[in-house]
Amino acid sequence: MKFFKYLFFLLLIVFIGSALYFGTQDGKFTVSEQIEIIAPVQVVFNEVSDYKNWEDWGSWMKDESLKIHYPENTKGEGSFYSWESEKDGKGAMQTLSSHPHDSLIQKIIFDGALEDDGYLVNWKFNPNTNNQKTTVTWEMKGELGLKEKILFAIKKINIESRISEMYKKSLQNLDSVLQLKMNEYEINVSGLTQRSGGFYLYNSTASKQNEVSAKSAPMISQLKTFMIENNIPIDGSPFVAYLSWDEMNNSTIFSVGIPTTDRVILPDNSPAITGFMPTISAVKVTLTGKHNYLSEAYEAADKYLLDTGFNKDENLSIVEVYTTSLPEEPNPANWKTDIYIPVQQENIENNDLK
Repeated sequence: MKFFKYLFFLLLIVFIGSALYFGTQDGKFTVSEQIEIIAPVQVVFNEVSDYKNWEDWGSWMKDESLKIHYPENTKGEGSFYSWESEKDGKGAMQTLSSHPHDSLIQKIIFDGALEDDGYLVNWKFNPNTNNQKTTVTWEMKGELGLKEKILFAIKKINIESRISEMYKKSLQNLDSVLQLKMNEYEINVSGLTQRSGGFYLYNSTASKQNEVSAKSAPMISQLKTFMIENNIPIDGSPFVAYLSWDEMNNSTIFSVGIPTTDRVILPDNSPAITGFMPTISAVKVTLTGKHNYLSEAYEAADKYLLDTGFNKDENLSIVEVYTTSLPEEPNPANWKTDIYIPVQQENIENNDLK
């Protein structure tokens, strides 16, 4: 009987001693990792702010026993998700505040429920000057309780090293996933249709064929600014009309234009010119994605022309209409370009237009 009494006191002393030892250890920790991603800040923020996307790049998501529970709302302030795992137990994460394209403040709870305090998680998104790249900073900080100190000591877990490794791998995965998502594209051949004409303002230039996108973008921006500053109504999406295309010399002459509601009378020193485009019968092809894939869209159009027996009308310009693009849409995977290739009239007399 005395043996058990002594054993009890011995265990009590060990427990009190352990509690005192671990209780006096500094439990505060901060982990911060950073990466630069070649993507606009809006694209990176939108990817991170929705918890459903985390399955694509979170390094911990490889746990086969992991079961994730999503509510109806998985992005923005108040959104959350929870999980259960044989390896890591159950936990939850919640967004406490969301500042679009700038920062996120969240809390994460390990082996607990959403009602628990958890640890603070901060995201910061810093774009470079032209918004082609984004620096992402991911931070977790908090203070371990006595239970966590003892548990991590027994399991020989360094919480900072473990989280740091997880963050580094996940940020690398995030970069890779975003590059893949931004390069997604789709080509749709609508077939024979009509493109309505009308008045427009335009400017023309010559360039190498592979420099059209680089040259046309600032020209469109300047033209749009001119129209806005002079209260000239914009009546449609900007476009490029090809006046000539010389494969042998890798050169082209093209115009960039923006539709107007009516004819605009401009002074002689105006930086823009008024033009009129007739309604044309054309084969329409739509590219959804980066302009890098325009050549594939043209290949699809050529195949359609070959299969149907239609011939291009060389007297009319091929037109690319940028229905969705920068700056309104930062994600290149969502850009939409409608290509209209004029068809000779005698080819379509017996065909119904869509």
